Amino acid sequence: MKKILLILLIGLFVVSGRGFAAPEAAKNTFLVLCYHDIPKEVNLDEYGVDQESFIQQIEYLRTHGYHFISLDDVMRAHKGEKTLPEKAVLLTFDDAYLSFYEFVLPMLKLYGYPCILAVETAWIDKPDPEIRVLLMNWKQLKEVARSNLVEIACHAHNLHQGIVYNPQGNTNWAAIARKYNPQTKAYETEDAYRKRIHDDLVFSKNILHDQLGVSARVIVWPYGRYNQICINEAKSLGFEVMFYLEDKLANINDLNAIPRYVFANNPTIVEFIKRLKRNFSEDLMQRVLHADLDLIYDPDPVQQEENLNKFIERVNVMKVNTVYLQAFSDDKGVGNIYSVYFPNRVLPMRADFFSRVVNQLTIRNIQVYAWMPMLSIVLPNTTENDSLRVRELKDNKKFISSFWYARLSPFNEDVRHKLNMLYEDMAINARIDGVIFLDDGYLNDFEDFSPEGVLAYEKISDGKDIPYEKLTKEQRQRWIKEKTEVLIELTEELEKTVRFYRPQALFARTLYAEVILNPKSEEWLAQNFSKSIQSYDYVAIMAYPLMEKANNPVKWLRSLVREVKKYPHAIEKTIFKVQTYDWDKKRWINTKTVDKWLRTLVDAGAVHIGYYPDSYIENKPDDRMIRFMMSSEDFPFKRKYTVKDLTLVK
Repeated sequence: MKKILLILLIGLFVVSGRGFAAPEAAKNTFLVLCYHDIPKEVNLDEYGVDQESFIQQIEYLRTHGYHFISLDDVMRAHKGEKTLPEKAVLLTFDDAYLSFYEFVLPMLKLYGYPCILAVETAWIDKPDPEIRVLLMNWKQLKEVARSNLVEIACHAHNLHQGIVYNPQGNTNWAAIARKYNPQTKAYETEDAYRKRIHDDLVFSKNILHDQLGVSARVIVWPYGRYNQICINEAKSLGFEVMFYLEDKLANINDLNAIPRYVFANNPTIVEFIKRLKRNFSEDLMQRVLHADLDLIYDPDPVQQEENLNKFIERVNVMKVNTVYLQAFSDDKGVGNIYSVYFPNRVLPMRADFFSRVVNQLTIRNIQVYAWMPMLSIVLPNTTENDSLRVRELKDNKKFISSFWYARLSPFNEDVRHKLNMLYEDMAINARIDGVIFLDDGYLNDFEDFSPEGVLAYEKISDGKDIPYEKLTKEQRQRWIKEKTEVLIELTEELEKTVRFYRPQALFARTLYAEVILNPKSEEWLAQNFSKSIQSYDYVAIMAYPLMEKANNPVKWLRSLVREVKKYPHAIEKTIFKVQTYDWDKKRWINTKTVDKWLRTLVDAGAVHIGYYPDSYIENKPDDRMIRFMMSSEDFPFKRKYTVKDLTLVK
């Protein structure tokens, strides 16, 4: 107790004074802090926080207007029985470390602050070999459970581990991955997966009841990972509150997904305060490398692995933080999708390879967005495929559209169903962070006159099958709006499907630059920038000067950024992606030119930048030259780099 009082005095000394002004939390929002081991000294533990630092953090919160709340406070606020205080904080501790029993609980008793303790039941009798410090035993846990300050939560039983989830032997979080059996070369079925989750939660909950006399009402998902199936199974067993990991404020309206901020690398009190001022979130400037999986895939597994290693090495050299990764095959470069790189129920699988590449990127803390088609899939059954295609109106006759991508009609329910199945299978298969929609999500002036599209058209043309040119101005505007919205509604369906399995997934929609520079282009693209900014997490603009025939690329790029900045908060949600290849002349663009374009965008005020395509084989663009702009670690620059500098960096 004397040691705790001494540390308390140190904490008071360090955080006394004016300090930083903390952010005001919104009504009925609260911050959930996640701690693990709280030892006297941290030794090689990424998530440990030493006792002195912990006291300093608690003291800072206490002396700067924060209010420590309990789970009961949250649940009562959820029911409308009370309102949470401003700047509310809920403390949580994972894994039942002995330091909680010896240090944290006595300290909390001095303050009178409540908390949640998540217990991984399998570890109490048989700790994970990677845990090199002591956990509590059942006797100590029983004593802790009797405290009115501690809410015992379930942290599952055997879900705190990785399981093999693809043919290459990669492991993924047990709670959200489907097991892959290398002997049968088959994936776990949904029924088997659901039963595994259900049985584990039942077993863990029963142990907590038998050992501690606790009927757990809280589940803290291992590694903070979950999906809708996990939620459904937990709710069926009586769990009322569920926690995961994400750096943002929680809200009392959703008890099925309460985010927690987890501490890493034992932050100093200054670092703690800086993160607190930003509501514990970091401003992430996206640096995007847009990659073709077709360049990495090879029928020879040995050559394929060699290709993958070279690609990963390139990503590491570039130090980008985001990769848009092709999930489909387009080896002919025509944009029509006949096959994909993951098991699915809609298209042929060229190879079960997507999850492997995603895995190798995500374990290196790279955000991976699955690059997926919106409409341009080609179904194996030719008759069925042709019956579902987008149709154009020519001379008052309806033909299968011959414009660019061979797209299926977004008005057709069968098309939507197939696309949802494709996206669902992709989300189940790979541990993605998000989805970037292909640029095939457009409809021109004379599309879509498919049977279902005509039904929508005739509602606007007063039931008349009249040529598009003969619509009134008001009718034409309604038809343009209808097509724009049907494409957005399609992506919203796909987002919902993906988030069932990847709840934190983000979504970006690819738009043509003309949509920004010429709002009238909505008539021949069915794309609207303002609506897209509202509908998606990000909008990826194809800032391709040569493709758009810009006479002065630098001036054109500046005008693109300038137009985006006219929309409130749009610049923070817009990714400007430049081209590195001249498709007309069939040659790579000089890297100095690409680098100049990227610098122009940033100088004009762009926050997020990227490029496409990329070739790790030819080193195009040249990583020695472009790395300074693309590196998420080195940007922003403290000085200007010369061409001589660029040639020295590898």
